[in-house]
Amino acid sequence: MNSCIRRRELPNGLVITIFDTTRRYYEDYHLVRLEVVCETAVRREYFESPDDFSAAVGVLGETAVYRKTVEKMGVPYDEIGQARDQLVHGIESTCSGYFARESFPRKLVLSELAKARDKSRRSPC
Repeated sequence: MNSCIRRRELPNGLVITIFDTTRRYYEDYHLVRLEVVCETAVRREYFESPDDFSAAVGVLGETAVYRKTVEKMGVPYDEIGQARDQLVHGIESTCSGYFARESFPRKLVLSELAKARDKSRRSPC
């Protein structure tokens, strides 16, 4: 499976999309896996100077993307729906609180920028 199962617009303008990437891994046992995706525009007002903004766009592009995978392992086929519902409920709880805050889009952009810069500084082994 690899399908969009939920799309939720938040009061701060962000859209949270949940994809189901569940798969069977052994006999009747499945890995129930959901991928949470949230995109936000990289905006000038998130930065102190135009140069900082330009540098961020150079690293991230026009949008910053948050991705998180949540999963439950060893789920029998008959229990996939229940396990999926539990995971979605946990995601929805987070969305109603943390993701829905007005400050979250800016924090997301700055966090993804810091991760991208840190990753580019690492040298290969």
